[in-house]
Amino acid sequence: MTTRSAPLIPRPLTPEAFAPYGEVLRRDPEGELFQPLHTEGQSRGWRVALLDCRPGPVRRVHRHPDSEECFALLQGRACIAVAAPDTPEEIQLFFLEEPICIRRNVWHEVVSREQARIFIAENAEISGEPLFLDPPIAWRDPRMGP
Repeated sequence: MTTRSAPLIPRPLTPEAFAPYGEVLRRDPEGELFQPLHTEGQSRGWRVALLDCRPGPVRRVHRHPDSEECFALLQGRACIAVAAPDTPEEIQLFFLEEPICIRRNVWHEVVSREQARIFIAENAEISGEPLFLDPPIAWRDPRMGP
């Protein structure tokens, strides 16, 4: 793993910037009150979870070959670290300010600078592959000062 000389800075979450990793789940403000935003055609049932994210660097990323994974920030401020399936060392960091869905096999991890709570939905049965980063990747949230 390559050592970075400067902390990673989160990018704004836009559908265009996030497209290589998944989709930003946005509803049509002119549409119906209930709007399905994402359908996963290969699901074998699903599960939902709450993640309490503790502050710290990006210590690992992981991926799931058998499930997409959706994230929505419920409390606090957080970011999502992502990398393409073939280049886990090329981590990008996005502000997690809207719900997202990560594609299968995309490396990912939620990080925060403060306590945060994340809603997660994924297949009921998944496998995962972790990649521990040595050294961990430092990052800085400009919304929180130096």
